[in-house]
Amino acid sequence: MEITIKRTSLTEVDRLLAIQKKAFAEDYKLYQDHDTTPVNETPEKLIENIEHYIHYTIWSNNNIIGGIDLRKKENILLLDKLFIANEYQNKGLGTKIMKLIEAEFPLIKIWRLYTPYLNKRNQYFYEKFGYEKIG
Repeated sequence: MEITIKRTSLTEVDRLLAIQKKAFAEDYKLYQDHDTTPVNETPEKLIENIEHYIHYTIWSNNNIIGGIDLRKKENILLLDKLFIANEYQNKGLGTKIMKLIEAEFPLIKIWRLYTPYLNKRNQYFYEKFGYEKIG
C-alpha cells in the first residue's frame, strides 16, 4: 500500500478530527482524561496546531488515513501525535510512516514522544525504532 505524508491543509480538519477521535477512543475509555485527550480536540485547536506547529496528513490512494503532529524546539523534535484510521491499523503502515517522518528530519538527533503507560502495543511499536522509555 502506497503511503505519503503532506503538510496538512485547513480543508482537511474535519476528516482528520473524525479519524483522530476514533483512533484515540480506546485510550480515552481507559484513562478518562477529558482535558488532554485527542478525542476531545476541537476544530479550532487543530487549526491552531496546524498553523503553529508541523502537521502532516497521511495519505493512501488519495484518501486521508491519519495525521502527524510534531513540535520542534532547537534540535529536539516531539512527536506529539501520530494516528491512523482504525481500519488501516495492524497492516505495517505505522512502520512506513515512521520512516517517512524520520527521513523528513535527518538532522534531528533527539526525538521525544509520549505514549500512555498502559498502551503496551504503542510502546512496543516505538521501541522497535530505538526509542527508549524514560518515564
